[in-house]
Amino acid sequence: MKLALISDVHSNIEALTVALDWIDEHEVDRTYCLGDVVGYGADPNPCCDLLRERGVVTLMGNHDAAVVGVMDTDYYYAAARDAIFWTRSQLTPENFRWLYGLPYTHLTDKIGLFHSAPIRPSGFYYVVQSKDAQAHTALYDKLRPWNFVGHSHLTFQYALNAEKARDVTGRKLVGKPDRKYIINVGSVGQPRDRDNRLCFGLFDAESETFAHVRLSYDIPTTAQKIESAGLDPKFAKRLFTGQ
Repeated sequence: MKLALISDVHSNIEALTVALDWIDEHEVDRTYCLGDVVGYGADPNPCCDLLRERGVVTLMGNHDAAVVGVMDTDYYYAAARDAIFWTRSQLTPENFRWLYGLPYTHLTDKIGLFHSAPIRPSGFYYVVQSKDAQAHTALYDKLRPWNFVGHSHLTFQYALNAEKARDVTGRKLVGKPDRKYIINVGSVGQPRDRDNRLCFGLFDAESETFAHVRLSYDIPTTAQKIESAGLDPKFAKRLFTGQ
């Protein structure tokens, strides 16, 4: 079974549409979204509508939580906070209720899905350094063999045993019985690893292999929408640089 793992869409309908079209064309069996459907971008309702219509299992990200009022907006810098308030004013009642009801985690026998660090899903901590992954050795027995996160908009990968975490970023991963993995799947709507192409993860549950998928999309259209909506122009500019 092939699983697509998307995250951090951030109201970018152009990127989301390209990602889902690719997923459809490549006979992926199931798609999961690891959260932050909204925030920063200009199309919160179309993104929510599309994921809802497709029945995509979706988690609550920190921007989703802030928009619906279950996270303090003081955590955010001014421009991001303004985008949160703008998004809240734009959402349809149906999409507000949908975001409000999203879970923090989704678990199966083989995979654990989280927006942020599995050690405390509602705390929205990052896993972007070996020491962040190392902290998860304390709950090694509770981790699934494969644990996927978003939140950072980056693509770091870590292999763990009960004592140590090792950075395996950039490798095509093949599962081993004496290892567990924490993998950042990247961002569909706002990559920050200096590659401006949208990014998501592809996991083959039968062969236990993982790889990132990178695709180009219509950045100028997305950027223009952000500026036309009156959101901070830097949210548009960073799309071109992938930072």
